[in-house]
Amino acid sequence: MKKQNALVLGVVVLVLMAACGGGKEKESEAVTVKWLASRPLGGEIDLTVREIAKNYGDLHGGKWVLEVETTADRPSYLQKLKTLIAGGNMPDIIDIDADPYCQELVDAGMLIDVKNYLKTVGRYDSYHPIALRYQEFTDGTMYTLPLEYHVEMIWYSKTMFSKYNLTPPKTIDEWLNICGTLKSNGITPISVDGIDRWPVQRYLAMIPFRLTGNDYIIALRDGKRKMSDDIGIQAIQFTRNIGQYFNQGFGATDYATAQSMFLAGKSAMYYIGDWEQKAMLDAYTKGEIDYFYLPMIPSAKTQANEFCVNSGIGMAFNQKTFDSKTKDFISYLIDNYGKIYAGRMQMSPIKTELPKDTRFTDLYLRIQDDMNNVGTNFLKPWDTYLDSDSNRVIQDNLLLLASGDMNAEQYAALVDAAIQANTSE
Repeated sequence: MKKQNALVLGVVVLVLMAACGGGKEKESEAVTVKWLASRPLGGEIDLTVREIAKNYGDLHGGKWVLEVETTADRPSYLQKLKTLIAGGNMPDIIDIDADPYCQELVDAGMLIDVKNYLKTVGRYDSYHPIALRYQEFTDGTMYTLPLEYHVEMIWYSKTMFSKYNLTPPKTIDEWLNICGTLKSNGITPISVDGIDRWPVQRYLAMIPFRLTGNDYIIALRDGKRKMSDDIGIQAIQFTRNIGQYFNQGFGATDYATAQSMFLAGKSAMYYIGDWEQKAMLDAYTKGEIDYFYLPMIPSAKTQANEFCVNSGIGMAFNQKTFDSKTKDFISYLIDNYGKIYAGRMQMSPIKTELPKDTRFTDLYLRIQDDMNNVGTNFLKPWDTYLDSDSNRVIQDNLLLLASGDMNAEQYAALVDAAIQANTSE
């Protein structure tokens, strides 16, 4: 799922008023649907939904309005969302991950069953299966609708690799050896955004995913496994091992800085998803950079074509207000979203033919081919499984672990205590 650092607060009101019949309708007579969004204002998703909403409003004589309030910074967004819901002011549409807070809303009967809705209106099979599976809870139920679709990879400098006769690693051990070679030659192996925490957490999840798929994190969340178990210790040791190859001061490095370090040739590798392909395109086209996916380990349960695939934060719908004014629009959105979104050089969660009036880059087409050939397993980010308190303990202390300022036993004990406290409540 894509993370943003900058806080963008704005209200975009799409007032789609037009002449209808013999006279002009008053604005107050328009049907308004409110969407509390956590997307970058002016980003591809925002632009696509607004374009479709305008078209839909025009079809209804200007008497249908989508009102969008967006806060791209996720913590600020969640605080606002929880405040609105606690005050009984839940918007018609919200953005939310299939996480424990979302489960609370489901248990309270506040969200509609999206899987049932899609099947009822005959659009469930319009989506790529993994895009929908990512939105599911562990029990297979689904209350969020995906608007994006991504793979995550490790970008690397072909120039630096060539200079030291290095090739993209097939195994984790090879990856660590490459890091060691680069560091011994005075090169920062990996630049990392530590401020946002989640990029470091991806490294912690890599070994457990290769060994168990998502089974380990689910069992850890449910209190059936411990971070001090063998798999947890392997994950911790790998994070400590690779952490020594992160850029100096990574805990205070933000998203933009980590990426610019890599593109400026100040680091040899950078983990990020295809959502940054536009930023990578120039260097990729020049043959300066390339990418590889999560390397393998002995006795892996998952395959080489299985790694982190996600469909990001989803749309959820207010059970009380999900009537004809929203239902018909969502069906219209699904029918039109894929082509328009893909036309903006984005990977669509909805199956679609690529528009012929768009010239797609070789990089886009290569990544799309990768996505069409992923296996059945996919690494689902740990923060979507964990309650906010446990996740905070895991992420905050992870910076100390990766920097070598906390040992494995200390870290495992803190995580186990946090999860036990939250599973026993």
